[in-house]
Amino acid sequence: MFKLPSRPLKTAALCALLLTGLAYASDLTQIRQKGVVTVAMSGEYPPFSQPSLKGGLEGFDVDVANELGRRMGVKVNVVKTEFPSIIAGLQSGIFDLAVASQGKTPERAKAVDFSASPYYYDGVQLFAPSGSKATDLASLKGQPVGVALGTTFEAILKDKGQDNIVTFSGEQEGFLALSSGRVQAFLTEKSVGAVAIQKGVKMMPIGPVVASDATYVTFAKNSPTLASAVNKALAQMRADGTLKKISLKWVGLDLSVPSK
Repeated sequence: MFKLPSRPLKTAALCALLLTGLAYASDLTQIRQKGVVTVAMSGEYPPFSQPSLKGGLEGFDVDVANELGRRMGVKVNVVKTEFPSIIAGLQSGIFDLAVASQGKTPERAKAVDFSASPYYYDGVQLFAPSGSKATDLASLKGQPVGVALGTTFEAILKDKGQDNIVTFSGEQEGFLALSSGRVQAFLTEKSVGAVAIQKGVKMMPIGPVVASDATYVTFAKNSPTLASAVNKALAQMRADGTLKKISLKWVGLDLSVPSK
């Protein structure tokens, strides 16, 4: 069994583990024998995962992870790791699950499996500094636009013809870059930007929602018992209102169902 790291894992280190041939799929029986499920998230994506003043992480994703563990009858060990490293960590068995606001893409689907349904629904929105004259992506005329590294937002920008893309470790670093003028816009989830504005980040949404988005719990391939437990728990959490309650707590909106 791997010893869990006390600091964020680096992509290169995880890739090295994969090359050793130690990859395996987490099994629900193994997790219950250990009595703990190890869950990865970036910790740099407020209000979904962010540092807590009490230590560790807090946020929407943390609450979902803790509730999943409770319903599976095990403790939860939340591990902060760089977003691009999460999939490699699942493949190598360092993490059992990721509750990390991950969207489903063909590339990711080749590497990991997804929960049967999303645990929240959102939209991708472009944000500019307050007072900006920009009205949409085209109006920026090739000026730098920021995204968090390893997210699907970079691909969205490229599909829209944006070449001047600047990547950051997470949304917090990106918002600072936006405030300092290093980038002229930042692409992220609509809910993330809305909460940041409520907390004092001086920016505004520009243009319509770029794309609808849905986020899933992810786990290593060939994990049928774990997948079944996660899917059952998520279905119960949606039916009994737990996902809605968590969403209202952290976002002030109900993201547990698609917006109309």
